[in-house]
This record gives sequence, C-alpha cells and structure tokens, in this order.
Amino acid sequence: MLKTDICSTSLSIELRGIILVTMLDWVGKVACTLFVGGCNLRCPFCQNPELVICPEEQPIISWDKVKRHLEDKKEWFDGVVITGGEPTINHGLASFLSMLKKMDYPVKLDTNGTRPRVLSRLIREGLVDYIAMDVKSSFKKYPKATGTNIDIKKVEESIDVITTSNIPHEFRTTMVPGFVDEDDAIEIAHHLRSKEAKRYYLQQFRSEITLEPKIKEIKPYKVEKLIELKEVCNRLLPTELRG
Repeated sequence: MLKTDICSTSLSIELRGIILVTMLDWVGKVACTLFVGGCNLRCPFCQNPELVICPEEQPIISWDKVKRHLEDKKEWFDGVVITGGEPTINHGLASFLSMLKKMDYPVKLDTNGTRPRVLSRLIREGLVDYIAMDVKSSFKKYPKATGTNIDIKKVEESIDVITTSNIPHEFRTTMVPGFVDEDDAIEIAHHLRSKEAKRYYLQQFRSEITLEPKIKEIKPYKVEKLIELKEVCNRLLPTELRG
C-alpha cells in the first residue's frame, strides 16, 4: 500500500492508503484502489491491521493528489476500488462516491456486509457498479472469525440486498485453518446458491501480516485441498480460487 503525508482537503472521508494502479482488485479491469480507515470487526487474520486498529496513525491521502491521478489516468483506468478497513462505517462514503461518479468512474466496493442499510442506499442512488462482500465463515462461526458478536441477521440481510439488486457482485471467503474449514465453505456455498448469488471465491490465507500475531503460525491449506473444495462448491454456484 502506497502512502503519503499530504493532508486531505475538501473530502468527506479520510483516505489512508492508495494503490496507484492494479489489475488484481477488480477482475478484468485496470483500477486505482483507495483505502479508508476503521472497521467494526476484529478478524484475527485481517491483513490490513493498521487500518483496523490505528487508522488515525496512518498518513492521510490528499484528495488533490488522488483527483489529479484519476484525471491523468482517465484513459487507462476502468474504475476505482474502495476498500479498507470497512468503507460502510464512514458517514461520508456516499458523498465521496458521488464525487467519483461525477468524474464518470465506475466504482467497486469491498465490504464485510454488516451495514445492509448503507448498501441499500448506495445501490438505490446508483453509486456502486460492483460489490465484493466477504463472508467470513459459516454463520455459527462468525463470533470466532470476526472477533466480535455482530448481528448475523445484518450479514444475511446484506447478502439479500446484493443478490436481489442488479449490481454485478461476488462473495468471497478467506480459507483460514481453524476459522474456516471445508464444511463451512460448503455451507456458505449452499446459502449463496439459495440466494442466487452470481459468483463465489475461495481465497488462500496469507500469514505474513495478521491482526493477531499468533495467527501467523497457522499453516495455510494445501493448494490441492482448496482446488478440490473449489470443485465441490462449483457444483453449487460458479466458484473460483484466488491466491
């Protein structure tokens, strides 16, 4: 994540990180990825812990810098990815996305799905073009996987909001041994199928950076096992493997 110490101006949210150009964060597109700070979850295996625990300690990215970059690369970029942290806990998110839409930029939003009303508003106002929602584990394991006692009904509602919209979308689960096993992934796939979800991704766990240091000791699943699991889930709905 590239960072700068230039202060933000005239911006409704605080940007805490930027990837100037990526072909990984939005499948099939060249994009710029912007990171916002803060999160309402404490997933032990989170790979952006600095944005979760101490976002205020991360340098603020200047909107002037971002705007110039987006204007300069307009002919190259297919869109902008907004991620975090958790973008939907930022009250100024809608206003910020409106700014991007005024620049004629398609927007992909990454979310943990805990703020269904926010998602509904963004969809209703035409502020997002693609949504990627993390499904952390089977619903019974959510307290362990998220480090919080969130209202699982809100996660289920977000799935409904996304799948009943006309917005292209994906759901994804990071396969962390001890937090998500084969049965959990299959249970998630069954639920997503019942909601007519369009796409599901199983993501390989990377232990280099985690919120809880002890999680770094966990050995990722073997690729062969994940390939087999992907094939099982693929019988339920289109499923791919990342990482």
